[in-house]
Amino acid sequence: LPISQLSKPEHRRLAECSRSFNLTMEEITFKFADRAEVPGWLGIDVQSEIMGRILEVKPDRILLVSEEAVETLHGNYFAPLMTEGAASGGAGDNFYAQGLPPLDKYVLPGGDESKSWAHLSQLMEWAFATGATKKSLIVAFGGGALMNVAGLFASIFYRGTKLVYVPTTLLAMHDVTTSLKTSICYNGRKNNIGSFYAPLKILIDVAFCRTLPRTELFSGLGELAKNAALLGGKHADGFREALASDRINAEHGGSGDEFAIEDEMLMKLLALGIDAKMCVLAHDAYERNSGMIFEYGHTVSHAIEKAYGDGVVPHGLGVTYGMLSSSYAAEQMGFMSKEARKEHDDLCWLLLKRWPLPQPRPSVETVMSLAMRDSKRGITSEADDEISDVLLRSMGDVVPTPTSMLSKFPCRFVEEWLEDMGFPREEPAAAASAN
Repeated sequence: LPISQLSKPEHRRLAECSRSFNLTMEEITFKFADRAEVPGWLGIDVQSEIMGRILEVKPDRILLVSEEAVETLHGNYFAPLMTEGAASGGAGDNFYAQGLPPLDKYVLPGGDESKSWAHLSQLMEWAFATGATKKSLIVAFGGGALMNVAGLFASIFYRGTKLVYVPTTLLAMHDVTTSLKTSICYNGRKNNIGSFYAPLKILIDVAFCRTLPRTELFSGLGELAKNAALLGGKHADGFREALASDRINAEHGGSGDEFAIEDEMLMKLLALGIDAKMCVLAHDAYERNSGMIFEYGHTVSHAIEKAYGDGVVPHGLGVTYGMLSSSYAAEQMGFMSKEARKEHDDLCWLLLKRWPLPQPRPSVETVMSLAMRDSKRGITSEADDEISDVLLRSMGDVVPTPTSMLSKFPCRFVEEWLEDMGFPREEPAAAASAN
C-alpha cells in the first residue's frame, strides 16, 4: 500500500518502526577545489532517509522539480512529505507527525526538451506564484537534463536558492552530480547558457536504476567509458567487468542480448564514476583547465545528438561515438598509434555493439554544421577549417595543451570518420542550405 494511502495510526506505527533502523546511506564528500564542498549520501532503497535529509534543511517550502518519466514511475516517492499532519525531523527521525513545510511540484518534459529558455521562464513564474522565499528549498528529482535546468533555476532564483539533487538515472548519479555546471540549450546549440552552482546536498538512491530502460543504463555507461579512456587503470577494468558477456550471461541466463546491472555492480560503477570526476575537479572546480578533459568526445557527440533531434541518441552513447571520432583524429595527427587506437576503440565497442546508431542517419553536412558551432569553439583559436576536442595518445594518456587541454585539428578528419560510419553526404544544393 502506498504511504500516501496509510491512515494516521498506520503512519505513527511506520514512524515508530523507522526509528529502530540504523541509517543505511554511505556518506561521501563532493569537493570542488576551493569553491564548494558538498555533502552527499549514497544507498539502496533509502527513501525514508532521503526524506529526513531533506527535512534537515528546515525550509519554509519545498519546490519539487521533476520530469514526465520520473513522475510516471516514481510520482509517489515524495508522498511522505505531502502527508497532512506530518512533522520535520532529522535523518531517520519520525517525520510523520505535524508541521511539514508545504510542497509544490512542477513536472517538465524529459531529456533536452526540458532545457529551454521557455521552461526556465516557466519555472521562475511558478516559483513566484507558489509564494516561495529565500528560505525555500528546490529539490531536483530526475535525470541529468532535469538536474541541469533545475540547477540553473536554483542559481538565479533570488540570486541563489538552496538546492538538493536526487538523481534518478545512472548518468546523473555519477556524472551530473559531480559537476557544478548548470545549463539550458538555446538556438539549436547544446549547453550554451548556464552557470556554476553548488547544491546543498546530493542524495543518491541506487534503487532508481532498477526501473531504467536499457538506453538510460547504456547512457550512464557511456560516460563511464569516457572515464575509462581518460584515466585507464581501475576505471577501464571496472568498465570491462560491467560489460563482460560471461558476467551478463551468468547473471541473467541469456545469450548476451539481455542486459541488466545488479545493485552490487551499480554501487561499484558509481564509486568509480564519482572518484574519476572528483580526483580532477578537486583541483579545477569550474572545469576550465585539467577538468576540461571530461569534454572528451563531446564536440561530435553534441552535434550527433542535435542532428538526430532531442531524445533520439542518449547523451552517454553519443559521447562514446564521439570518442571514436576523436581517436580517429588522434591517429591521423600522429598522437595515437594504430595499436593504441584499437585498444581504445575496442573498449568503446563493448558498449556500442549493443546500441547501433539509428537509421536513417543525418547527413555529414548537418552534423558538421552543428559541430562547428560547439560551445567550446574559440578556446583554441581554430581556423575556419579546424575543430577542437580533447585528444589522447593512449588510454590514460591525454595530450596536454595550454588551451584547456583541447587540441585543434582539421575538421576533415571528423568528416572522414562520419563517412566511414555511414553518415551520408548531401547533394550540393542541400549541403549549401544546411551550411
